[in-house]
Amino acid sequence: MENVNIEEIYKIDKERLLGYYNRIKNQFKFLEPTQIIAKFLINRSIGSNDVFDTLLYFKDKLADGKELLDLAFEWIRAQKIRLEYKKYLIRAQYPHNNLSLAVDDCIFKFFLEYDKYIRNLLKEDIREHNLSVLYEIFFSPYESKNLNIQDILERHIDKVHTHHHEMEKINTNIIVLRSGLSIIVVKDYEDVLFARKEEKIKKELKFKKTTTYEIEQENKFEGLLIERLIKTYCISSKEISEKEIENAVSQFLSSYFKFGVLYTFDSFKDLLIHNLAEDIFSGLSEKLKQANTMENIKYLALNVITIFSKTIKSKKLDGMAWKKDLTPLLKTFAVKFINNL
Repeated sequence: MENVNIEEIYKIDKERLLGYYNRIKNQFKFLEPTQIIAKFLINRSIGSNDVFDTLLYFKDKLADGKELLDLAFEWIRAQKIRLEYKKYLIRAQYPHNNLSLAVDDCIFKFFLEYDKYIRNLLKEDIREHNLSVLYEIFFSPYESKNLNIQDILERHIDKVHTHHHEMEKINTNIIVLRSGLSIIVVKDYEDVLFARKEEKIKKELKFKKTTTYEIEQENKFEGLLIERLIKTYCISSKEISEKEIENAVSQFLSSYFKFGVLYTFDSFKDLLIHNLAEDIFSGLSEKLKQANTMENIKYLALNVITIFSKTIKSKKLDGMAWKKDLTPLLKTFAVKFINNL
């Protein structure tokens, strides 16, 4: 990754983001600047209430000429980098599924040059554990609920040291990157391995499906509102409210689930993923379709559904119960996907 232009490869529309930030600023004039930036990030589906504490912590660690809004923009850019390296992991093959090799490979391909780039945001004399903390916060999955800055600091402060030789700071960037990213990359690659295993099982069972099952699959999830919302967003870049997205997701689920009918999760999981990816893909512009293939969208949806399937306890539920459980999950997924376009 020599001479990589991070801003060019992982573009964010700063002008549009700034416009959105200013709307929040004008709407909540009674809030102080740090609170406004925190609200801006939370509205972009980044972090939760812990965002404010993170901003406060890094406020006095920014380089001269840099502001908290610059930090916020880089937090958003980090989500684009996360999406790209996860796409890379989907295709990656490591001997014996070596997790350490996966970590080092991702660090080399995606984060060595990023480390040089992001250090320009912070003071030169900043202690190295702060970078490690920042990487864990920036690249944790967007659905993470516990990003408490003090808890993360406790994990890193005694593990990542700042070393000097005379007046020069010794380069320990690999140690910093491993400390901040190892757990995250390992978890992401384990999810990939789990998805591959599920796909293998699905293929093995493909030829054992009965005619009855195929008849059941004639029903489809119809996401006309989802497709229309994304198409409108691609054409006009108009902000879409979370309520609109929730309504679209609700319509998508209602098209399949019926009150009084009992469903098992395995009987509709694959159909849901396929139809959701199909409707999202249909709404994309031709340019965005090149960057977001059907297979990539299906994989991102599979990740969300896989997490859901690990926690679901019931074997069989009424259609309205499935809709109630799945609506907030798919809403969060759709909001995140649209925000990353």
